Amino acid sequence: MTPLVSVIIPCYEQARFVAAAVASALSQTYPQVEVIVVDDGSTDDPETVLAAYSSSISLIQQQNRGLAAARNAGFHHAQGEYLFFLDSDDQLFPDALARHVALLEDHPDYALSYSAWQQVSEDGREVYGIVRPNISGHVLEPLLLRRFFFFASSTLVRRACLEQVGLFDESILWGEDADLWTRLAYAGFAFGYLDEPLTRYRIHAKSMTAQVSLEQSASWTGLLDKFFATPNLPEHLLALKGEAYAVLHYETAGRCYRAGQTELAEDHLKAALALYPQVQAEWLLEWVAGTALDSRTTRPEAFMRWVSAILKGQGQDLGRRLPGRYHTAAIFAAYQSRRFDRIRAHIIPALLADPAVLRNRGFLRIALESFVR
Repeated sequence: MTPLVSVIIPCYEQARFVAAAVASALSQTYPQVEVIVVDDGSTDDPETVLAAYSSSISLIQQQNRGLAAARNAGFHHAQGEYLFFLDSDDQLFPDALARHVALLEDHPDYALSYSAWQQVSEDGREVYGIVRPNISGHVLEPLLLRRFFFFASSTLVRRACLEQVGLFDESILWGEDADLWTRLAYAGFAFGYLDEPLTRYRIHAKSMTAQVSLEQSASWTGLLDKFFATPNLPEHLLALKGEAYAVLHYETAGRCYRAGQTELAEDHLKAALALYPQVQAEWLLEWVAGTALDSRTTRPEAFMRWVSAILKGQGQDLGRRLPGRYHTAAIFAAYQSRRFDRIRAHIIPALLADPAVLRNRGFLRIALESFVR
């Protein structure tokens, strides 16, 4: 018997995008799908936008209670053995659910399946790149140390596992999905990964990930407070506490910088160094280059100059290694998206900053391929 998948789409002030999300859910090659839209007190009238789909979807309307509550409302209405929580500004590729279900059916020990995703512009026309976390299995420690992340919009979850650990925590305003993934991992469940983009993640100024405030920063820190307050936490997990908080501060510093809140970003950066001063230069290089490459970072060179100055003042001088790492990472990222024009733009800067990159066979192969395209 083919299991039913419930696609739950919470919507708050995203009427201009939600129809595309619904259409992508209804266009799946997988045969057993129900689509539930939860209007979380929107004022932009998603009901009118969705009128054309009224016979194909269920629409739940409630007062504004937040993303976690909207997802939970959809869960209580859903009948599926599997749940997919698709954000209203994102879209699924046609075979997304078929690929996710196949993986979970083959691996009954997986609580969820998540995939790579494609980052696109607000109008959906430009592809910024593909994010491939590529981590699977028992992933609690990598989750705590932010070595990877994934969005609900890239994830199919097994109902039975949700019922065991509980639904989204409605007291958490930001990061409720990360909290749920951590609870599932701590319960001993493994996670599956599909190394292909099955979701289109839309980047725009009004998305939740683009917003930053003191309240949000406190909420992100609260996720770790909640976890490390777990009774009888094993010693090997307690030992990660300082590093986990430091890594979160680094990530928050990048978010704050992108939002134009440089003073708050500097506070988080210095807090990270104070919490975990033994962080290795290699890790810092990866973090700075990765944050600069994030498509939401509009001026990567300015960000690298800013963060390098602060790190140098705190005793961490990345010197010329950072530009080299950034341009080399940009080449590999562009190759994943098959953007050969972007590859060529970074080759000379990478060589000037770090001539040793010529010993990297992958760099040489990609550089040569970019010039014959």
